[in-house]
Amino acid sequence: MEFLYPGFLYALAALAIPIIVHLFNFRRFKKIAFTNVRFLREIKLKTQSQNQLRHLLILLMRLLAVAFLVFAFAQPFIPNSDSTANDGTRAVSVFIDNSFSMEGETEAGSLLETAKNRAIDIAMAYEPTDRFLLLTNDFEGRHQRYVSRQEFVQWVQEVEVSPQSHSLREISTRQNDPLKTSGDSRKMSYLVSDFQKSQFDLENFATDTTIAATFVVLERNSPGNLYIDSVWFNTPVRKLRDAEQLNVRIRNAGRERVENVPLKLAINGNQSAVATFAVEPGAASIATLSYINETPGFYAVEVSIEDYPITFDDSWHFGYRVFDKIIVQSLRPENANRNDVLKAVFSSDSVYHYTSATDRSVDYANLANVNLMILNGLTEISTGLSASLVTFVKNGGSLFIIPSAEINADSYNAMLNQLDAGAYLQFRRTELKVKTINLEHPVYKGVFEKIPDNPDLPTSSAHFSMSRSLKSGGDDIMAFANGAQFLSTSNSGTGKVYTLAVPIQAEYSNFARHALFVATTLRIAELSQNTAMTNTWISAESYFTIPAPALQGDAVFKLRKINGQTEVIPQHQLRDGLLEIGPGPDINVSGNYILTLGIDTLCVAGLNYSRSESNLDSYMNEEIKELIRANPDIKAEVFDGNTQSLTRTIAVQQKGTELWKWCLFLVLAFLLLESLLIRFWNKRST
Repeated sequence: MEFLYPGFLYALAALAIPIIVHLFNFRRFKKIAFTNVRFLREIKLKTQSQNQLRHLLILLMRLLAVAFLVFAFAQPFIPNSDSTANDGTRAVSVFIDNSFSMEGETEAGSLLETAKNRAIDIAMAYEPTDRFLLLTNDFEGRHQRYVSRQEFVQWVQEVEVSPQSHSLREISTRQNDPLKTSGDSRKMSYLVSDFQKSQFDLENFATDTTIAATFVVLERNSPGNLYIDSVWFNTPVRKLRDAEQLNVRIRNAGRERVENVPLKLAINGNQSAVATFAVEPGAASIATLSYINETPGFYAVEVSIEDYPITFDDSWHFGYRVFDKIIVQSLRPENANRNDVLKAVFSSDSVYHYTSATDRSVDYANLANVNLMILNGLTEISTGLSASLVTFVKNGGSLFIIPSAEINADSYNAMLNQLDAGAYLQFRRTELKVKTINLEHPVYKGVFEKIPDNPDLPTSSAHFSMSRSLKSGGDDIMAFANGAQFLSTSNSGTGKVYTLAVPIQAEYSNFARHALFVATTLRIAELSQNTAMTNTWISAESYFTIPAPALQGDAVFKLRKINGQTEVIPQHQLRDGLLEIGPGPDINVSGNYILTLGIDTLCVAGLNYSRSESNLDSYMNEEIKELIRANPDIKAEVFDGNTQSLTRTIAVQQKGTELWKWCLFLVLAFLLLESLLIRFWNKRST
């Protein structure tokens, strides 16, 4: 038998107290005169030996009670039968789950603080000479080296909540790799976590038979959480003085209905709208916030709710830009008539700056300032114009092609081939009617409140058959009943090409007089500006995209938090004409960030915490034990992390069978025997 805390054995000196009390009787005897003691002499001789035996037995009970009470505090145990179990040093790796789900609470406080206390308890169960590894979701490089117990405890106290999270396989592999190469006689790994079901797939646990694995399971008070799941607009375009409808989906991961919860919208730091919502347990609710784009420029938007104690997913950030003008230029043939239907379309709103020129008078140098270029009935595209338009589109411009009935197909297709936008083929004189319209395409999304069952769609008496490009990733916006293209779009670089299959003269089609012509042309112009919502997750792999800007000498990209101190040079690369911006590992705080190149502001982007931790449904102790029993390939012990006796539990597990409970039982038994001797001995002897 050995003792876990042998220092308590010094308390055995307290055994002297009952001995001293027994040897020195501090009671004062009172003398009583008695006439004749002859009859007492025989009684005294008879009971003297019995009293001495009684006193000795009572003293023995007291000594044994005190001794076993001291033993209980010293915690005796029977060592393991494997005599080599405690030989040499041990390597102990402890993973502390510091993901956002650990913001929850237990009876002892926050889950993270409880996890840190349990990690320290684990370390205290081992010897100061053992070696320790600390691992968190941050996967810090310094945590890949062994440290002493004292330094380990210091590192544990520095652990804070992190936006990072990893799967169980990633964590266990990260723990096992350094343990495998250590020369220690015994290797142990501990995972201290709430074991969220969305993150911890126990079937993927990397088991190593040379490493003793232990799950320390923390259980929170309540699994409830209210969080913003996603946001979106009804329409894909942001315009000046337009009324916006921002939809916000809120999920309730708790077990109780919530109602009258405020939802706030802040734009550029100023509160702009408020709504309230209610949501059932385990369900989602969509709330709508209304506001107006009153000024041009960049918009930094934050949508937020209040929910305690899990707060990381209570806000959503994004950015977009509102332009004060959209520049549209139309190119017409030299001999075209002056009845310009496009001018009438764009004169409806001062936002549109429309100009028209002939194909021979176009200012190529001004193309960089144009958002939408429309080829309105050109019969031929010159080589110089073709090259300029290809560059224009690939740099982010939009091109809308309205063909003439007498086009030079070779000149058109030479340009379309470079743009991966298909080709114009045979001109067919056939009566056809548009049958399908893609209402989910950005050109029409949000334009119509309701489409009748038999809508009046455009017709044509002649059209070009069109080929498709497999590279462009384009879509049909409208199509004839026979499946032929009427209006389609193709991506090229960072720009778009819209190709119409019919001339718009009245003798070929009624499209120019149809209500859809105005809606379609205006929306194509609106989409020529980059007003997309810009946001992404905070992650080493996440990125957002913007149209590639022109590089400016030695200027560098910088990503700076609005109203914050964080500023980094982000990762970036050019892919298919788009600039991919990766925030990188140095940004770990959500919010709105400004991307700049030199002195130019390129965009406002929202960086948000991933919602993978928002569903707090976690494994309980018994669930994990049942899963381990059902899967014999998983070799791991399961401990209750909410108990404060983890140090003793681990120490006993490492060293042997604990006996302190038996010591307490013996203390009570000896005290009971002492009471029985005192109470019933005198009665028996009278």
